Amino acid sequence: MTKVRGSGRIAASVQPRHIAIATAFALLPILVAARALAAPNHPFGSHPATYAVGSIRPDHVPQATLDQAVRDFYDQWKATYVKQVCGAGRYVVEAKAGAGNLTVSEAHGYGMILAALMAGHDPDARTIFDGMFAYFRDHPSGITPSLMSWFQKTSCANANGNDTASDGDLDIAFALLLADKQWGSCGAVNYLAEAQSVIAGIETGELDPTGSFVKLGDWVSPGVPPYGDATRSSDFLPDHYRSFLAATSDATWTTLLEHTYDVVAALQASHSPATGLLPDFVIDPLGTPDPAPANFLEGPTDGAYAYNACRDPWRLGTDYLISGETRAQAAVQAINAWIRTKTANDPEAITAGWALDGTDTPGTNYRSMAFVAPFGVGAMVDASNQAWLNDVWDLVVATPITAEGYYENTLKLLSMIVMSGSWWAPEGVAGGCAPTGNALCTSGGALLAPQITLSKLGGTPGDDNLQLKAKLFFPQGIPAAAPYDDGAQVLIEDLGNGNATVFELSHANTDPVPPASAGTCDAQRDLWQVTSAGTQYRNGSTALDPPVCTAGTSRGLFLLKYRPRGPRDVDVLLKAKKASLGTVIGPLRATFVMGAAQADGDAGRCAIGAPVPCKAAATSLRCK
Repeated sequence: MTKVRGSGRIAASVQPRHIAIATAFALLPILVAARALAAPNHPFGSHPATYAVGSIRPDHVPQATLDQAVRDFYDQWKATYVKQVCGAGRYVVEAKAGAGNLTVSEAHGYGMILAALMAGHDPDARTIFDGMFAYFRDHPSGITPSLMSWFQKTSCANANGNDTASDGDLDIAFALLLADKQWGSCGAVNYLAEAQSVIAGIETGELDPTGSFVKLGDWVSPGVPPYGDATRSSDFLPDHYRSFLAATSDATWTTLLEHTYDVVAALQASHSPATGLLPDFVIDPLGTPDPAPANFLEGPTDGAYAYNACRDPWRLGTDYLISGETRAQAAVQAINAWIRTKTANDPEAITAGWALDGTDTPGTNYRSMAFVAPFGVGAMVDASNQAWLNDVWDLVVATPITAEGYYENTLKLLSMIVMSGSWWAPEGVAGGCAPTGNALCTSGGALLAPQITLSKLGGTPGDDNLQLKAKLFFPQGIPAAAPYDDGAQVLIEDLGNGNATVFELSHANTDPVPPASAGTCDAQRDLWQVTSAGTQYRNGSTALDPPVCTAGTSRGLFLLKYRPRGPRDVDVLLKAKKASLGTVIGPLRATFVMGAAQADGDAGRCAIGAPVPCKAAATSLRCK
């Protein structure tokens, strides 16, 4: 399993501001519910993908029966494992992978994929997905912040390293791409941009420097023994790599795809010519790929076909079904031929692990859906497996959820979705939407995870406070030059109030934050500062228009900070006090430009966020 270790000003309101705010927010539950219940683009049972020519699915029962079996088991799975814990609106898949464990990133990735694929059957699917996304963002890796810390305790705290296990992040990124096509990225979460951010984090944190194999996690130092030159066969997810390539146009994912199949072929030729089985862990994937020795990371079966590699027929088989990849078909069919012979074509004889030569490993003489169900997906690659596939399906459906635990039942459900013909790749379907632009930004990056806090509302006019925290994400790299002191522009719009401007500093209607080269209105209090941690601008004069220096043109801005996180990411923090924010309803949308001129936005040095809903508390609003 995973690692064991617009622009106009706001018109004056005839209502007192605190009454207008309270009235508007009384409607929010209705608006949120409407969003959550919006029809998905690809509801479960619609079968939006056509599997590869020559592939099969169970044919001894009608399609409606296949789909209903998935629905029934999903309902049981959800009731058993999906929990709302660790804060308002947060959801997890309860894995209990060890004493005191709540969940792991592997389970989180599975859960997000399942929520996206089961939308249309489950009316709460988007609520659960967004809640899982929020939990994911609550638990970043201490090494690669755009990825997920792999292990949380029942207290909800990160533990066991505060670093990653690669399979969880690969599935989370894929799930976000599914969500973009299922619901579009114009709501509270820009799923596409968030997926691109996770994909970028995987590339920098979880791939080896050549981009040829997936590391065990971001905790691994390339080339440093024993783990720096190792991978898991269960992280061979070529269908995901194809989706990442489509979402980013980054050739790294082609490199990874090609080398993955080279490693599979080398292992089968040298270590399992009679069985096709792959080991849990692989060493020297850039040289001569070999099974890892016993007790390499998890236990005595690290070099055998055990509880990691059992997923391989599902992962590789799915790539054939979606893409028609003949290398996947050949690799999986080798395994099919062996397991059918091993069991005399009786799926009930499948046990729980083997050495690569096909001999039983000690203590595995029992049945596990973690092994049985993926063989069903593997059988789909060739029509000669039809009777075997039908029997595997029947055994899978007949096994009650109470027979096993989270891992086995989750792999069973994921495999059932594929076997029923309900898996699809995001790049292969229509749907989705992207946040629309505005006068400041039409085709830049994405403003991710925005948190907009408004305080001291309803009091003395002109005494409001505002804070904006977000990540500026640019899939092709940050388009502005360090140290990012060429000025800035910001626009916060109230989409629930006719796109009225809540706060703006721009070249269009007000004054932007001036570049360092423009000089200052107060050499002591207005200044750009550059440090090793980032760049910040402070304003104490309240003037943004040197050399004229008109008091009040800052509209309350007193602090702007940039903190680069990598070649594609910049954290931004903006604070204003004694501002005039007007009547605010929400949701809000923020736009940020890294530069003071129209040309900066036109050149894509800008980011625009998806709308974020707001919650009222006394005299404040928190929008995220």
